[in-house]
Amino acid sequence: MHELKYAPSELRELYEAPKEFKALLYGLIGYKLELLEKEAKKGGN
Repeated sequence: MHELKYAPSELRELYEAPKEFKALLYGLIGYKLELLEKEAKKGGN
């Protein structure tokens, strides 16, 4: 798995980001995790 490295200031920017931006970002993260899960299941069988 790829490890993400963020500086504390970058995390603070994300935490203080507008609600709409966070919703989009979390949606993209969720989508990517679903893709990775499906990919892992295909490779495991």
